[in-house]
Amino acid sequence: MVTLYLMLALCLQTTPGDSILHVWQTREKDGRIQMYRDGDTYAARMLYGVQLFEADGKTYKKDIHNPDPALRSRDLKDYVLITGLVYQDGKWTKGKIYNFNDGNSYDVTIELDGKVMSMRVYKGVWMFGKTLKWDLFVP
Repeated sequence: MVTLYLMLALCLQTTPGDSILHVWQTREKDGRIQMYRDGDTYAARMLYGVQLFEADGKTYKKDIHNPDPALRSRDLKDYVLITGLVYQDGKWTKGKIYNFNDGNSYDVTIELDGKVMSMRVYKGVWMFGKTLKWDLFVP
């Protein structure tokens, strides 16, 4: 019985990297993502975004720029935005972020400061990138 409790305690144990596991929204409140664990790494799923919809505001756009022709007919609903983030030295690094507007993937690193997530998106050279701020989503 003690072994069962120890196994359960280990399963429920969180790591400092898990502090990112929340829903985040853009400062403009026009986009929302959910960070989640994906094995030993972290990822994000797009929950909502104004740009994900056709002009009618109800129909999801298709992933027409995806480099994989088999995925070009998929809806953008709940698509995986970020993959491969590794928690190291107080930040999440080595991730990739997918831009459905051009079908390209970019490098991404993330840092947290309280209820603010700073996401640095770049292609190869960190200093030539762009920083996006996301706020902790509170329904």
